[in-house]
Amino acid sequence: MNLQETLKTNGITSVWHFTDRSNLASIEKNGLLSLFLLEENNIDVSCYGADDLSHSLDRRKGIDKYVHLSIFKSHPMQYVKVRDGVITDPIWLEIDISVLFENKSLCCNGIANASSAKCYDIEKLGEVIDLFELKYSTDYFNPVKKSQLLVANKITYDKIKGVHNG
Repeated sequence: MNLQETLKTNGITSVWHFTDRSNLASIEKNGLLSLFLLEENNIDVSCYGADDLSHSLDRRKGIDKYVHLSIFKSHPMQYVKVRDGVITDPIWLEIDISVLFENKSLCCNGIANASSAKCYDIEKLGEVIDLFELKYSTDYFNPVKKSQLLVANKITYDKIKGVHNG
């Protein structure tokens, strides 16, 4: 099954990114940028969803050049960041799935920068991630819930279909 069929079969019409509302003005102006592009362009980020260790691991694995996304509007990292007070006004950005076809994209079977996570070409999404379990598991900390998508470089603001309270 190709990527388009996989998405359609699983009812995936959007992908998601969580952030703090304080970052929204910058995202409206610059788009949703990879860590690499944020740093290269000296763009101030009000509130990162990741810490310095996570950024260091991203650089080490070469995934700092990707925007990190969730397949569904739910992710254990978002829960932890809100619980710990890192993100105080959480929002979810609903993103058109066309971004997966326009830029180099990857799918990861866990938090992408974890040593145990493996990232694959996006076409392998249905093989790498159990989308049924991801969608329907009620165990919030089921390892499949940590799955991520990565989109190279930048997602322009016009690809954001909506902003939802988190």
